[in-house]
Amino acid sequence: MTSETRISLRQDGPLVVSSPPNLRDADGEAVKTKEVAALCRCGVSKNKPFCDGSHSEAGFSSAPDHSKIRNKEIEYSGTASSHPVTVHYTPVLCSHAGECARLAKDVFNPKEKPWIQPDGGSLQDILAVIAACPSGALRLSTQSMNAAHMTSPEVKIDIERHGPYWVSNVPLDAEFNGVGASPAKYVLCRCGESKNKPFCDGTHYDVAWRDDD
Repeated sequence: MTSETRISLRQDGPLVVSSPPNLRDADGEAVKTKEVAALCRCGVSKNKPFCDGSHSEAGFSSAPDHSKIRNKEIEYSGTASSHPVTVHYTPVLCSHAGECARLAKDVFNPKEKPWIQPDGGSLQDILAVIAACPSGALRLSTQSMNAAHMTSPEVKIDIERHGPYWVSNVPLDAEFNGVGASPAKYVLCRCGESKNKPFCDGTHYDVAWRDDD
């Protein structure tokens, strides 16, 4: 990562990425960019992932509404003597990527209460989920580790199909809002509906937003 690589925010407009790192689409294919790339975050560009100016006509507002977010850390502790762990979860940071249920459904099951049950799987299962969580909503504490995100050193921006930008190790010119938020991995809203802009709060899932409309 160079010192010039970073993401800035244009008020009521796009995300501006200087010296873009690896930018990949939902199929893992590289997306060609210029030295400065304007990425759509209003949700209505006809040239996604790039901005085409549609935010002006759509009346997009980049202002967040923090009065309607669940910015509280919830802890789920296991009791297994073999791997006593606590999973930390911040709802507002969750983008509903579904990596947790895909990798360890016996531990992370939204249909169960509580939806996180650390004793349902191995420590390796839980570590894999924490590492795969793109938003930093999930963290892990053990006897030797305190609320870790399990981040990767890779510098990249991945574009989730019908979802947000997954960002890894790119500086962001914005205050990180969300208990336990990590500047090393976070997700940025692409549908324009998040209450926690510029971050994704999972609203695209609730409103069934699609990036091919």
